[in-house]
Amino acid sequence: MIWLASFPRSGNTFFRNVLYEVYGLASSTYHQDEQRELDPNFASFPVVKTHLLPADLPAEWRDKPSVYLIRDGRDALVSIAHHRKDIVAPGTDFFNNLLEAILAQKGSFFGGWSKNVRQWTQKADIVIRFQDLIQDPIREIEKLRSIIDLPQPNLDKLPTFKDLKFGQPQYGGGRGKQFLSSRAQKHFRKGRVGGWKEELPANLEKVLWAQHGRTLTEWGYEGPQQDLGNASPKRVMIEASKLYGQDNDGIKRYLAELINGLRILTRYQAEWDICLYDQNGIQSLRDLDSPEEALPSSSGADFRTLDEKEAILLDRRTMDYEKKLLLLKAFVKQQLPDALYDKLSVYYRQGPFRQLLTKVRQQAKSWGPRAESKDIAQALGQADLIHIPLPQHLSPKLPTDNLLLVSVHDLTHHFFPDYHTKQNIALAENGMQQIVQRQAEVLAVSQSTQKDVLAHYPIPTARIHLCYEAANMGRFNPSKRQADIAPLREKYGLPSQPYLMCLSTIEPRKNLVNTVRAFLQLKASHPQLTIQLLICGKKGWKTQELFEREELQSPHIHFTGFVEDDDLPHLYAHARALCYISHYEGFGLPLLEAMSCRTPVLYGSNSSMPEIASEGGLPADASQPDQIQAQMHRLVTDDDLWHSLSEGAWRQANRFSWLKTALETLQIYEKVIQACHP
Repeated sequence: MIWLASFPRSGNTFFRNVLYEVYGLASSTYHQDEQRELDPNFASFPVVKTHLLPADLPAEWRDKPSVYLIRDGRDALVSIAHHRKDIVAPGTDFFNNLLEAILAQKGSFFGGWSKNVRQWTQKADIVIRFQDLIQDPIREIEKLRSIIDLPQPNLDKLPTFKDLKFGQPQYGGGRGKQFLSSRAQKHFRKGRVGGWKEELPANLEKVLWAQHGRTLTEWGYEGPQQDLGNASPKRVMIEASKLYGQDNDGIKRYLAELINGLRILTRYQAEWDICLYDQNGIQSLRDLDSPEEALPSSSGADFRTLDEKEAILLDRRTMDYEKKLLLLKAFVKQQLPDALYDKLSVYYRQGPFRQLLTKVRQQAKSWGPRAESKDIAQALGQADLIHIPLPQHLSPKLPTDNLLLVSVHDLTHHFFPDYHTKQNIALAENGMQQIVQRQAEVLAVSQSTQKDVLAHYPIPTARIHLCYEAANMGRFNPSKRQADIAPLREKYGLPSQPYLMCLSTIEPRKNLVNTVRAFLQLKASHPQLTIQLLICGKKGWKTQELFEREELQSPHIHFTGFVEDDDLPHLYAHARALCYISHYEGFGLPLLEAMSCRTPVLYGSNSSMPEIASEGGLPADASQPDQIQAQMHRLVTDDDLWHSLSEGAWRQANRFSWLKTALETLQIYEKVIQACHP
């Protein structure tokens, strides 16, 4: 027995078919994929194919002779992205597949192209280049005579790549179960050298060369001619105070995922120096540990350079403050009569108390060691670009000469002022006016937001850049459907029957009043339906109208309160659909999160939601409960429609990726800096 090793899509299937047809040698495969069967007697075959790294092979067979096939990593990675889209995970996106394969995080994709090549070429007895194999397969296979007894070849049976693509190959067409000619045609795509030049996007070629250029060069593959000379890296400062807040809202998730993607992408790119800053300090992305791990979400953990004990103590103080405040409110409610407590609640919401508590909360968050403000100001002054993730965080104290890029997520304060506090409206509008006055660049998270900014503020089109958000596919995915959610049913009081799900901070803009009204109409019109309504999320502001409605006492409506991050994907995956019929959204992150779990969505036919949901759900006029009810009925009763929308949701969600968001953000950084400093 010998090992036939390679990185995927490097010619091993072609090699195996030539061995079988010309030499009469059958081969097996060794893998560790739980979704596929493994030949129990694989070691009895003369040749065993594997993509695994040497250390991952069975110890008793690890030292067997081996031949390694090496292909230009650009061709191999482009081909593996297509293979995943067409065969392994239909519906996934080529661009995102390719980006993930290039980066090979956490040892995925068999360690990544470079690691796979380095480890196997150091171990293998024979190394065969793909270009040589395609040019003269017999000459290359004959090299195996030094490590295995090869029968005499029957050259009349030598297959061409075209024969395998359109014929019935022994390997690559699904044999062992059922031969599928369509699978063979997708498996044997082109078999050409240099095909990557037609399909590898320029921005991904740059990332690929940064990641794998050294190994490509060592094996004679020529790359882009880049002469950076002694140019200083481009320095970007990202305002990151949102990471440290206790609220786990969409802006915090956006910032955490963006930063995580940026540090993964720039790990091997010396041209970038990206730092985070807030009032307490500055942190370079290069100094952050565990590049593959996501930054803090709901934990409130600190990203700054602090002594570990000080950081833990700081976090505890802030958490203790929040906990004590909640306990105090609960105690007051318990002691006072309901009528008196309700009156006091009105005074609390309308008076100055909330603003005072906000100041105290901010003070609690700043009890840690501070960097000198002059040091932060100096660092900001030396930056090529400052990125502000929210207009409300655009401080007038920022250096006036710096290039500014501000992420604008929505204009809800402009379109729906009744749904916001006066303080938030003032902060948001002040931020937008500063963007105008300082001629800042704008990063819009959807076409809808881009159009809104253009329509309502005098900002030139050239200064508004589109860059979508995404969902974390590692966290939100269809595999969560297989999990037992019995513990969650008890934890959140989930119904045992099928449910429609709503998720948001409970506030008027999310339109829960009409959603509830439509659901109750559905139950009244079709009492035989067992469907329930699950409303997830913490109470926000101006919710009195909703919670005073007697209909909420319906046994078919269930409130969970705040849902923890780790539980949310399971609730999405087990829902019949997500109902997200908001009056307005700048992006609508929950739509993508649900769709990533193959869960269809019912969304408002306004703002960005049709753009984001697309084929993954059904639209409804947010102001028309009758229309919402009709779409609910279709989702609940039409199984064929549901399955079609489920597949559409999966395809649409896969068009987005946080790594893609980070890559496109880097491109915007570069474009803005070069425009100012050509």
